[in-house]
Amino acid sequence: MFEKIYVVTDLGPGDGGKGGVVHALSCKIDASVIIKRGGAQGSHGVCTSYGDSFNFSQWGCGTFEGVPTFLSEQMVIMPVGLENESEALKRLGIYDPYTLLSVDPLCICATPLHKISSRLEELKLGKNPRGTIGTGVGRAYRMKDELGEDFTIYAHELKSRDKILKKLQRQLDYYREKYANFSKDDSCTSDIKLIAENLDLLYDNDFLPYIVDVFENVGRKIRLKNLSEILNLEGNAVVECSHGVLTDAEMGFKPHVSAIRTLPEFTFEMLRDAGYNGDISNLAVHRAYEIRHGAGPMPTYDAEFTSRMLPGSHKDENRWQGIVRAGPLDLNFLRYALDAARETPFDGLCLTWFDQILATGRIWPICFNYADVLGRIKPLIREYEIKKPITKSELFELVGGILEKEIHIPLKMLSIGSTELDKISSKKL
Repeated sequence: MFEKIYVVTDLGPGDGGKGGVVHALSCKIDASVIIKRGGAQGSHGVCTSYGDSFNFSQWGCGTFEGVPTFLSEQMVIMPVGLENESEALKRLGIYDPYTLLSVDPLCICATPLHKISSRLEELKLGKNPRGTIGTGVGRAYRMKDELGEDFTIYAHELKSRDKILKKLQRQLDYYREKYANFSKDDSCTSDIKLIAENLDLLYDNDFLPYIVDVFENVGRKIRLKNLSEILNLEGNAVVECSHGVLTDAEMGFKPHVSAIRTLPEFTFEMLRDAGYNGDISNLAVHRAYEIRHGAGPMPTYDAEFTSRMLPGSHKDENRWQGIVRAGPLDLNFLRYALDAARETPFDGLCLTWFDQILATGRIWPICFNYADVLGRIKPLIREYEIKKPITKSELFELVGGILEKEIHIPLKMLSIGSTELDKISSKKL
């Protein structure tokens, strides 16, 4: 059984820098496996000191180091995405990515039909977006709750073409009926082309056979394992979670939430139910500032700050998630997220993207509260100057001291660059 498991959870709405943290952590502790939970639509970026870079979705962020990935029962997978990601990894020199992957038999599979539904539902909202990544992961999760087993494809069923075809046909019939009266004139003029593209795909008779072929192909490649088997490995493991606490289905800021539960207590429950009774290190991740890719509340949003911070973030604007916004670190949001996760208190914080603070004036703005000015929220900002010269250990102590005074959890990792060598860690992780 593992000596220790590190659980990595984003404290915000996502985009917190989990990829770099998981990669650096897997190097530092010589991880035996990365356990994934959440949704396959995540984009966890990794840059290595030897020049490789990739945005991982379903393979774990230790893949470049040869660390295998286990997709847990709490992971909604995308078989089409698995094939695409596998091909991309091959182009980077990983000969057979599937040899580094095992999958829980009960993983829910998101299909391209869920993807179409996700996008049509967002397009229905017009100029009042909820925000979605638009991959169908949330739709797959909701369909299981609303319509049950007969409509849900599980990973173990990817071994049976008949089961794939039967359940995909049910999904197709359901969505064709659901959107039979969906008019291209129901939404914004700018969305008409997107509506047409998705409806045309839904009624394309060649689409279903294509999906069945891809799913069956993936079913031949994946290795099915249970979490209890994975937990029998030796060494240490990292649980890499998608989304963030502020998008938790119940504790997030509705309606801008995911369909899944993102709190670490559900990770702990999964591990304990599988028989793990060892040590768990519960780590939170957040950028040195606020970021939100898509709709949802963000009191510290600042357009000038955004343009200064975001170069190099590799996050494109799109119709589904909306614009990317950034602003000073918001302690109120941090405290809310920490309180939402109080059932499994965090052992420490990994603060990312601090190199952007250092590269843009060395002034670290932090919102400590709000004021009501003529009925509008105004963030109250303190600015902390990062003086030169400063050693890495002095910087770590300074940043950690500021944060621990405000949110009462210790700093465990500080990222001052994109690679694993740019992560300053406390002596005891």
